[in-house]
Amino acid sequence: MKKEGIQWFDKKEVARSMFPYLLTFWCLKHFPRFLVNFIAWCVSVFYFIFDRRARCEAIRYQKILKKCNPNLKIRPLRQLTSFAISLGEKIDCWTNSKNPIPFENICFHDDDVHELISQLNEKRGAFIFISHLGNFEILRSLANAHKMGVQSEVALTVISDKEVSSNFSKTLRQIAPQFFENTVSIDEITPATMEKFMDTISRGGLVVCAGDRLSKNASGKIVAQDFLGKSAPFSYGAFLLALLLEVPVYFIFGFKKKNLFFSRKFEMYVKKARTEISASRKKREVCIRNLCAEYARTLEDFCKMYPYQWYNFFDFWAFPNSEN
Repeated sequence: MKKEGIQWFDKKEVARSMFPYLLTFWCLKHFPRFLVNFIAWCVSVFYFIFDRRARCEAIRYQKILKKCNPNLKIRPLRQLTSFAISLGEKIDCWTNSKNPIPFENICFHDDDVHELISQLNEKRGAFIFISHLGNFEILRSLANAHKMGVQSEVALTVISDKEVSSNFSKTLRQIAPQFFENTVSIDEITPATMEKFMDTISRGGLVVCAGDRLSKNASGKIVAQDFLGKSAPFSYGAFLLALLLEVPVYFIFGFKKKNLFFSRKFEMYVKKARTEISASRKKREVCIRNLCAEYARTLEDFCKMYPYQWYNFFDFWAFPNSEN
């Protein structure tokens, strides 16, 4: 029997005003990076002590992962610290801060990245699945700065939940309105937004979506998939959208190098999905489940490689209250 529980969208926003976020942006803008990272460490210690839920969810995830990776040490504080530091790095990418990630510190692995670059150079778009493991925003930063090794600018449309944290979103709109220019809310996908996706694809661009978060309006549309030895709910709509666009699908991950949370060296992985992409109604359900299974296996592999860079602080294996 599937377990029902609280999902990420049921969590209440911690900050009740914009002030904490404005202060965070100010610190990132004016403080040197080592001081920002020290403050992030202090904040993570505070949350470790006083935020029981975040601490317990980190422990839950690490205990589940340990069954697949027996050598893993249970270190929830390390996971919280990694998240706090990565948030600052994400904001750097969103706001074009004076402390950008040096591009020479970003290493692409020799996997399917060359195939993706070749495809983009031929003006053929792609659908990208990302996750809340590691830091995808490095890719957004690379695309905006035209540093992806592609001969021309890469159009990028990102599907996300822009209203997850209303005060944070308001602050980000005030500080970096450009962040929202090419962002579509996952709960606002209409024929008009589908046209936007197709336009991005036709210009040889990328449509990007996280595969490890459910929409708060999913209405029970989920795919139950084995993940780290337990059944977990994945977004049906995200994988359906990948099929409907009928373009090659890639999984992209960005990680801070192992054991170097206070450094600024990153590793990028590009994996092309091997699942047959077909939007035909006859094959659709099988394709969705196969693509979701491939994504879950890939996510699983990287969880084992970078165990403390998992930033889903809720019960990932709990199914939303529904008929499923």
